[in-house]
Amino acid sequence: MSIKQSRSRTLSVSGFLAGTALCCVPCCILGATPALAQDAAAGATESTGGDIVVTASKRTSSTIQNTPIAVQALGGEALKEKGAIDFADFYHAVPALSVQDEGPGDKRYVIRGINSAGASTVGLYLDETVITGENSQDGGGQAPDIKLFDISRVEVLKGPQGTTFGASSMAGTIRYITAKADVDAVSGYAQSALRATKGASLGLQTDGAVNLPIVPGVFAVRASGFYADLPGWIDNRFQKGANAEKSKAGRLSARLQATPDLTVDLMAMYQDVHQDAKNYYNKLDYDGNALPAHYQADQVRAPYGDQSEIYNATVNYKQPFGTFTGTVSRFVRDTSFVRDASLAAQAFLGLPYGTTGLSALKQDKHRRVDSGELRFASSFDGPFQILVGGFFQNENRFYHSAWPKADSTGNIPANAGEFLDRTVDTRIKERALFGEASYEFVPGLTFTAGGRLFDFKLEQVSVANVAFGGGTGAGAGPVLHTKDNGLIGRFNLAYKLSSQVNTYIQIAQGYRSGGTNDQTAAALANVVIPDGYGSDSLWSYEWGVKSTLLDRKLFLNGAVYYIDWTNIQVSEQATDGTVSFGYTGNGGKATVKGFEMTLEAHPIHGLEINLSGNYNTAKLARDNPVASTGRKGDRIPYVPEVTGSASIAYTAPIDASGLMGSVGADASYQGSTATKFNSTISNYQALPSYWLVGLRAGVNKGPWSVNLNVTNLFNDQTTINFNEIVPGVYPLGYYTNRPRTVSLSAMVKF
Repeated sequence: MSIKQSRSRTLSVSGFLAGTALCCVPCCILGATPALAQDAAAGATESTGGDIVVTASKRTSSTIQNTPIAVQALGGEALKEKGAIDFADFYHAVPALSVQDEGPGDKRYVIRGINSAGASTVGLYLDETVITGENSQDGGGQAPDIKLFDISRVEVLKGPQGTTFGASSMAGTIRYITAKADVDAVSGYAQSALRATKGASLGLQTDGAVNLPIVPGVFAVRASGFYADLPGWIDNRFQKGANAEKSKAGRLSARLQATPDLTVDLMAMYQDVHQDAKNYYNKLDYDGNALPAHYQADQVRAPYGDQSEIYNATVNYKQPFGTFTGTVSRFVRDTSFVRDASLAAQAFLGLPYGTTGLSALKQDKHRRVDSGELRFASSFDGPFQILVGGFFQNENRFYHSAWPKADSTGNIPANAGEFLDRTVDTRIKERALFGEASYEFVPGLTFTAGGRLFDFKLEQVSVANVAFGGGTGAGAGPVLHTKDNGLIGRFNLAYKLSSQVNTYIQIAQGYRSGGTNDQTAAALANVVIPDGYGSDSLWSYEWGVKSTLLDRKLFLNGAVYYIDWTNIQVSEQATDGTVSFGYTGNGGKATVKGFEMTLEAHPIHGLEINLSGNYNTAKLARDNPVASTGRKGDRIPYVPEVTGSASIAYTAPIDASGLMGSVGADASYQGSTATKFNSTISNYQALPSYWLVGLRAGVNKGPWSVNLNVTNLFNDQTTINFNEIVPGVYPLGYYTNRPRTVSLSAMVKF
């Protein structure tokens, strides 16, 4: 095999050829302090003040100030006021939350510095449904971008949540809580917005909901929908604004209040996100010549499609001594990703990229996750309380990766010849028992101990249909197996120093199960990689304080944390001296030391000031087994040392008729990061720090409101990530923040 080299370094084809086996898809919370939202089981009415009600413990609803863990939330009304439509519009305001961002549907969430190869480190839920990203092929813990329509609130739980939320919640959990059907009243809203992004055409976004009691007091349905047509600002040889995003979603929910004690909630949701091209641009074309600003060098069309279906049924039965909850869910996701492969064909097969080498890597993935849980949360009289439950999850994945030829128009013909074609079929079963017990020794002093006993099994088989270069494939490979079981724990000591100050100490364990490495692509080049990797785990030690001061005009919360992370899942390389293949292995150890704070102040009526910040040092505590991939003292990739945000908002009456006006501004800071552990790694890239500033103003009267929002006011175009198809062969692709966007929205409630 003839391999092109760059800067005297051996090329790694792990991001491309091995990617066909491992499918490495290229790769406020307004200060995140207390603003109030309703209980998940309540209606859609949102309150104000410093008492957000959350259900983070799965035991009982509790305000943020009275919940003895680090949890933050943003209500649906606040999301609307910010003009937020997805995760990218609010995460900057949450201290200790960052993201490895490669556009819609292709994000890896990072909480408190816990980030590495392998499965996601942050659990993701829509109500009771597990929608956590996975990365058996995509290399990034790819998480779905849930659109923020008809949302009650978003909760961000920081620190390990594995005892109650499972394996991939080792760093924390993000929960999208939807508005539920209300059996008592007709209600709803309709909202539309015009969006103007610098360098793009005018876009449109609209959403709405209607709630109808069919049998008042007994049965109701709620229907909601979302649509967005957001023109792109990046061009390529095929079209202007190629990275335009079109999204649509719908949700139907129902509630049966069978008796005052028995509630049944049903929900079905569909979401479709499409882009004709990803959000990166190149500075150089495939011959090394300079390109116009915000232009892609791709020679083949590279669309991205992402469709999700979510179904859930939840039953709650309340008794004086506690609540029984049963829930079953299905999450189905189909993604289709195409990336240019023409230069790779030239480098690896000697075919000119503009003619016989025109080709693409096409990766389709189907994923179905069935899950369910049965739990009991007590409400005993007295100091002793318990939570006990059982959980199951069955997951099926089918991944198809092909390297088809493209025609001169950049399209892939239906009968295209192929340079490679492979499939990977994966089956996962997970079972768990979990529980916790708490005891209030004296008024205000409560100790909680919990644990989760889990059993995880994975089976995977790969099939090589077409061998590298176009020959007959080797067929099915060996059936790979991995399994894991164990017990993790959590201990929490909470003390109410007074009615104004709560404090807690928590020690909690998080874990991720191991997995398999598809060996067949490497075997084509006679390179041997391990057939699997083991689980990793961490212990988190945290002290937090939550204070409510000055007659509820000031809320000041903070936490100090230390995390000891062992057996880290890391990206490794195997080579025959000419080509190398990526795989997932286990590294050594890392430690994270950090501090975070949030402040919300209401010095006068109508004025709200929010400040938040996080500082942490997330570093390797010893060399990785292959030291060249990471050494002691290296910072963990995509983890900024410092993040922070500030916002100010003022609301006041404009006239005596009830017309109200509001103005606000916000700013967020993201510290510098890097894509790899250190600069000696061939495709290491530094990511500089940046600021984002926003402004907003609005008027409302009764059910009507009009809002004007400006995001990224100064049009900051700092690079936030890189697209590297094959390092050293392809020109770098640059991901940046969405350019300055002005939106004008109007909403009516009924």
